Amino acid sequence: MSIQQPNKIFFCNYWVTYRCNSKCEFCKIWRDTNLQSLSDAKVSEVKINLHDLKKMGVKIIDFTGGEPLLNRDLPQILSYAKKLGFFIKLSTNGLIYPERSQELKDLPNRIYFSLDTINQNEYKKIRGVEGFDKLLESIGIAKKLGQEICLLYTVTDENIKNIENIVNFCQKNKTTIYIHPCFSYFDNKELNKKNISIIKKFFWKPYVRMSLPQLEFHYRGGNEPQNPSCRVGISTIDISPDNCLTIPCFHKNVKKVKINGDLYSIYNSSEWNELFKMAGRYDFCKNCTIDCYFGLSYSDRLLQYFFKQNLSYFKNFIEERRRK
Repeated sequence: MSIQQPNKIFFCNYWVTYRCNSKCEFCKIWRDTNLQSLSDAKVSEVKINLHDLKKMGVKIIDFTGGEPLLNRDLPQILSYAKKLGFFIKLSTNGLIYPERSQELKDLPNRIYFSLDTINQNEYKKIRGVEGFDKLLESIGIAKKLGQEICLLYTVTDENIKNIENIVNFCQKNKTTIYIHPCFSYFDNKELNKKNISIIKKFFWKPYVRMSLPQLEFHYRGGNEPQNPSCRVGISTIDISPDNCLTIPCFHKNVKKVKINGDLYSIYNSSEWNELFKMAGRYDFCKNCTIDCYFGLSYSDRLLQYFFKQNLSYFKNFIEERRRK
């Protein structure tokens, strides 16, 4: 039965692999043997889904993992997505980017490299592997190739002490850093509210980006199941490497629906609303702060976030002009 969707899906988190070559202390993907045993996304299936995502109205796709560069077919996948006109984000730890950089040249619209410290020993502690030199090499190569890059600083109560040094590093290297608090998932400890206040102090620094509504959302305690802010199934979806929709999301799913080339049909059926009707309302959704699923809801709450949202847009505009 065909139905009218309340809002258009326009963002997709496409997990092209769950394999990872890092062992980050704030992530459980590499610890989960069930995830590690799944095969990588297949090009043939991805191509069909990309066509359906285009018809559904998706504009932005974040190709992620695990470590997405471990999928050997990633250049083919990104090339096809680019051909269809998507804005392509690629999130990577940068460890094998130097050896794959030429294959990926000009394919992503933006590459996000993870950077939580500029100390080599601390990098190993946080990420669980040696790799700081590779990360610096990746940043240099990407800049030489003219690739738009953004460094991603995931703030925890332990690494908040690095914030000034990281910002100074980015200013010196004229590279944008996006600062965001560690999501309260994977059983992570919620970021202390005083540290959210520290992050805000760097808002006007050159080469710094952040979302003030996101920080406010964290400060207020995140999602409330009685009045959910989650946009999974409304504006955002996850597709897993084994070609499934994860319901309600990747981080906490109670069900997986095999796509089998029918993504567009599923989206335009009454089943879609049924699948996602509990998004943000489960008990495990309480206090969730995963910005992938909440970022688009800030603009729905004008009285709460209108000023902060527009201020963030203005600062992002400044940084975009600075980059050019």
